Amino acid sequence: MTQFVQRQIKPGFRCDFLGAVASGLILLAVPGMTHAQETDPASVNQPAEKTPAATTTVPEQQAQDPNTAKEAADTESDATPEGTVSVPPGGGAPANQEPKKRYGSSPVMFDPAMVADRARRLAAEPFETPHRELPEKLSDLSAEEYAQIRFKSQRAFFNPSETDFSLELFHPGSMYDVPVAINLVRDGEIQVIPFSTGLFDFGKTGLTGNDFSTQGYAGFRLRYPLSNVQSNDELTRFLGASYFRLQGQGQSIGQMARGLAVDLASPTGEEIPVFREFWIVEPEKGDKTIRVYALLDSERVTGAYRFDITPGARSKADITANLFFRDGVEKIGIAPLNGMFLFGEQRRRSFGDYRGEVHSSDGLLIHNGRGEWLWRPLDNPLDLQLSAFLDENPNGFGLLQRDRNFDHYQDLDRRFEQQPGYWVTPKGSWGKGHVELVEIPSPSETNDNIVAYWVPETKPAAGDEMQVEYRVTATRDGTDLHPMAQATDTRIMRIAPEGDDAVASTRFVLNFAGGDLDYFSKNIGKMRADVSASEGEIKNIRLMEDPENGGVRLMFDLVESSEEASSNLRVFLLYDDQVLSETWTMPWVF
Repeated sequence: MTQFVQRQIKPGFRCDFLGAVASGLILLAVPGMTHAQETDPASVNQPAEKTPAATTTVPEQQAQDPNTAKEAADTESDATPEGTVSVPPGGGAPANQEPKKRYGSSPVMFDPAMVADRARRLAAEPFETPHRELPEKLSDLSAEEYAQIRFKSQRAFFNPSETDFSLELFHPGSMYDVPVAINLVRDGEIQVIPFSTGLFDFGKTGLTGNDFSTQGYAGFRLRYPLSNVQSNDELTRFLGASYFRLQGQGQSIGQMARGLAVDLASPTGEEIPVFREFWIVEPEKGDKTIRVYALLDSERVTGAYRFDITPGARSKADITANLFFRDGVEKIGIAPLNGMFLFGEQRRRSFGDYRGEVHSSDGLLIHNGRGEWLWRPLDNPLDLQLSAFLDENPNGFGLLQRDRNFDHYQDLDRRFEQQPGYWVTPKGSWGKGHVELVEIPSPSETNDNIVAYWVPETKPAAGDEMQVEYRVTATRDGTDLHPMAQATDTRIMRIAPEGDDAVASTRFVLNFAGGDLDYFSKNIGKMRADVSASEGEIKNIRLMEDPENGGVRLMFDLVESSEEASSNLRVFLLYDDQVLSETWTMPWVF
């Protein structure tokens, strides 16, 4: 659900869209962008899932200025924040041992309303950057060197006799220069985790805890036995800005999600919010879900987040965010997902690489409010590319990794075929807006150059409050999301003109598999492909069974237009009038 509470009205939404075409996706006018894509209701209705009932939730009334925990504690001091208890580094009481009695100031009981109250008060104050200058020995660490600083697993938090979850922390260094306060909530009480270099092994960096002054933590990870009862797998991590990762059973670390995106790919430049403080509720015996609260801060927006994280084959995080705006924002990105796409099977850019494909996700899937399923293959474009899919009350969207064949990647380190896809399920009614896809040119796989998020039509103004609820699921190829055939491969070949008067064309080869295709393809003569282009001419449509890959293969040629620079393509399969597949869609520059 997204809900706005507006305290002042500003002029209506200024359209930056160049135009809309038949598939509901449009191009945004952004300097340096080569083209955009459209989306409108499909001409054929596809099966739709029921949309969750809309709910109206108003942020809870906040407690009046409670004594909250300080953002960090120094292990070199015996003092702890007033009204809180400091947890010993590596902390929880050993099994069968009574917690120690605490003397002195009374403990502060945690109330979720206090996080929202902190965010609301912070939004009324001038912004102060949370970034700070690290000691050179930390700031100069490369990504590879920083990865050698590891938390000592034997010092992990939570009692193993009570829960399968365990908590580990990240040391500051390299690009991670924001001091993040980490608090535990035990028996309802706030307990600060004081900073301690003794919790870390510095590996081959040559550093020791004596090389720099005490710093706050950079973030944390939660572990859980996903593979089997004896394993200790990474379930989630929160590290850097508002980024977080989520893994399910048999999945390796891949793409990321974020708390919020602000003016991403805008002429004014992106504003990057950060999580400044966390409250992690220690799970009780038998708990299968762990709850995390977070305080977000940025130049124009603050936020109070709640994450209910449930491990499993498809781990999920149920998220509620209350946002408070210091100032107006031109474009707010809800539920952002970050991926990397260097090159895939279509080979639209050439790389000297031994691997056949390099990407953490290969497409954007959208289940729009009209019930249509859209599949948009990703690209590493020559110029910044923005695509907007207009919608109202979307049912879901996600960046998915459909190709699960190791032989296509041949990467034993990154294991792209095991990396999760992320699927966002809105809760309640999100209203009008669009799913926006940003594809950024990249020469290297070290850059997350793909971002997808929801942009509400209503722009937040100074003093506004907004609440949004959704779920992020770590899925695989998306076969569990709908029963229709999937577009699994996109291959492209340029066809040179023959003769002085001939026009150049491009051949597209698409593979569809799954759903009921194997059943209907036995009578391939009655199956047909609906192929359309906003510009140019479609020729030579061929549909055939694919005994090697399963499903069917579709081929068609797009003859270039002499007047237009680009075209938007749409394809889906039918048997008689029954829609068999999701809709494949792609923008194409002539």
